Amino acid sequence: MKISTTILAIIALSSFGWSQSYKADFARDLSMQLKYADALPVWEELSNAFIGKKKNKKTVGDYSYLRMTAEAAMYSEQYSKALYWNQVLVNKKQANEQDWLNLIELVSLNKKYTRLSNVIDSAAKAFPQSMAIMKIKANVSLLNSRISSSSDYTVSLYKKAEDGEDFAAFPYKKGILFASNQYGHGFANREYDRTNQNFTDISFYDPTASKEKAKFYQKLFWIDFLFKNQWREIKRTDSHEGPISFNPDYTMSFITTNEQEVDLDNRIKFSKLKLRVFTFDNEQWNEINFPFNSKMFSNGHATMDSLGNIYFASNRPGSAIKNFIYADSAKTKIIDTVFSTDIYKTSYVDGEWSTPVNLGELINTNKDEVFPFISSKGILYFSSNGWPGMGGLDIFSSDMSNTEPEHIGNPLNSNADDFAYYVNEFTGKGYISSNREAWVDQIYSFTKPVFKAELVAVLKSCKGTPLKNKTVQIVDLTKNIASAIKTNAQGRTEDPYILEKNRKYIIYYPGDDINKGDTARFTATVDGEFEVNLTTYFKKNVTKLIAKDESGRPLENVMMNLYKHDGSTINFLTTSNGSYSWKNEGTARIDSVKMNLINYDDARSMIPIKFEGNCLDTVAIPLIMKMKQGEDFIRLEMVLYNFDKFSLRPEGEVELNKIVKYMKEHPELKVELSSHTDSRGTTKYNEKLSNSRSTSCVNYIISKGIPSKMITAKGYGETKLLNKCKEGVWCSIEEHQANRRTELKLISPTNQSLDSNKLSN
Repeated sequence: MKISTTILAIIALSSFGWSQSYKADFARDLSMQLKYADALPVWEELSNAFIGKKKNKKTVGDYSYLRMTAEAAMYSEQYSKALYWNQVLVNKKQANEQDWLNLIELVSLNKKYTRLSNVIDSAAKAFPQSMAIMKIKANVSLLNSRISSSSDYTVSLYKKAEDGEDFAAFPYKKGILFASNQYGHGFANREYDRTNQNFTDISFYDPTASKEKAKFYQKLFWIDFLFKNQWREIKRTDSHEGPISFNPDYTMSFITTNEQEVDLDNRIKFSKLKLRVFTFDNEQWNEINFPFNSKMFSNGHATMDSLGNIYFASNRPGSAIKNFIYADSAKTKIIDTVFSTDIYKTSYVDGEWSTPVNLGELINTNKDEVFPFISSKGILYFSSNGWPGMGGLDIFSSDMSNTEPEHIGNPLNSNADDFAYYVNEFTGKGYISSNREAWVDQIYSFTKPVFKAELVAVLKSCKGTPLKNKTVQIVDLTKNIASAIKTNAQGRTEDPYILEKNRKYIIYYPGDDINKGDTARFTATVDGEFEVNLTTYFKKNVTKLIAKDESGRPLENVMMNLYKHDGSTINFLTTSNGSYSWKNEGTARIDSVKMNLINYDDARSMIPIKFEGNCLDTVAIPLIMKMKQGEDFIRLEMVLYNFDKFSLRPEGEVELNKIVKYMKEHPELKVELSSHTDSRGTTKYNEKLSNSRSTSCVNYIISKGIPSKMITAKGYGETKLLNKCKEGVWCSIEEHQANRRTELKLISPTNQSLDSNKLSN
């Protein structure tokens, strides 16, 4: 209707012989009011007249008519005409930098992709200093690949817009909520004079209920007549409303609307977008303040994740600079800055809003990024005309890592504006909005294959033993988020980890006091269930010293003198298996050992500190001791006694002299000399006799210069027989003689020992 009115006005102007200048003023006034659809036929008449009279001397107008015609066609979404008039500017060699940029965009909008590379090359030759054009030229191969490639999405029209336009669907109950201007809600329609269409309202659509028709006498009939598809849970305003979105549990909603205050610029009213935020309490929606709204810039298109992060679009200061407004044609004085629309993030936690943060150059460009949506997997989807695309707004996805966003591709994106993406990541079903058909915004549904891949980590020791109740970390390198999962009795992580396609992960076990850590990397490229094996080695070892003779037999009662890292020493005796073990770690770890044993040469050894790359929980260190030979060998069996006597025999004194020599060579050692009897005689008598015998030996040794504190006498009587010859058992003289003996052993002078420990899984 508005276009018809304009045509009548043109006829009237022509009939009365009004000059071309008056028509230009009329068209210019329409353009200034953003009534581009009405202005276009006037500008076309002026431009055609100008071109036709260009060769005559009385040429009326100038080349600005062509530019205004192209502009009116572009902004009224008559892209075929816009392409024609931009091409005329180029052919007439009147195209400026912006004209060339518009031509590049219009070639894509009109699907003239075969011309795209040539147009870009021509633009680059015409304006080789243009950073914007050179950026497009640098991405020409990427542009062509995105135009020619296709994705695994399937797209179909979800709801046909009847008289107006529908966009921005969001699931609600059994249907969708969406923004629409095709319904005149109420008796007095709210009409938007720039488009001659109704104001946008939030509408509800249930595809099942829409097929049911109410009779005239039913209440539903009257509701449909007055409030067709209107969503009335939140009171509407007098401004445009929509789109609407919700947080994951539908307890918070965000509605894009207009600021009530407007700006005036050359008599044109501009009203900034703002966000209205609501919380659901006591079965109703209650509005809360969004503190970042301003009549100086726009905020809108909010989406919220489960962590309380809200992403929204805004052209607030701090956004990328789109261009400058200059005071003069020479561009010497900047009087204003035009910011692009960027995506920002804030948070709402415990009733507090955080300061908005611009998502940066890996998301935002110096053009417009709008309609953000954050999915349940933390993937950000948004529309942009700044990243290389197929024409108009294209939809991109970003995992918000250090990589550029991914173009969704055909058929989700088209040569037109594609925006307002929503997806259920678990079903792969969702909605987009697009004006790909006749440049009318409509809602489309889509399905994409759901990527299903999960990972289980299996943790075992290097011996193959499952490690249970251990914490395994799985790190998503894209999101830089770590998940801690416990292992079960089989060493498997209890809950499978859900993988995202083409993301890289690090799976690692940090280790503990005993076990070393292990790390693996994994990239999810295909569906499936995957296992990653982690193997841990022992971080700390039990050190085990084994004293052996030259034949490999263990030696008992070896005095081991251990020298600790802090300078102190520990002494202990080996057990019957010739060994002693302990956790050798920290400042108290053992550096070296010196060993002493009667009738064996002293032995020394360094103790290794680390054992890398092995699977040893116990590090056994054999220590070989060499038996003395010849006259230095002490033959204690020669220290014998006559029956019922405790006096030394001469041959016994020879052996005791050897003991004296040994003790003088080892003044740090303490010795126990013990005597034993056979079983003949009473137990009490034999105990007294053995004490007398050992005392006689000790007194002899002391008489040779050995301090009394370094040697101890001990009589065991008949308690430690070497054979069967106990009381009541007949034995030969030789068998009884074997039990009448003297023994010598070393004892720890400090009576110290180490904690004997074993590592366990």
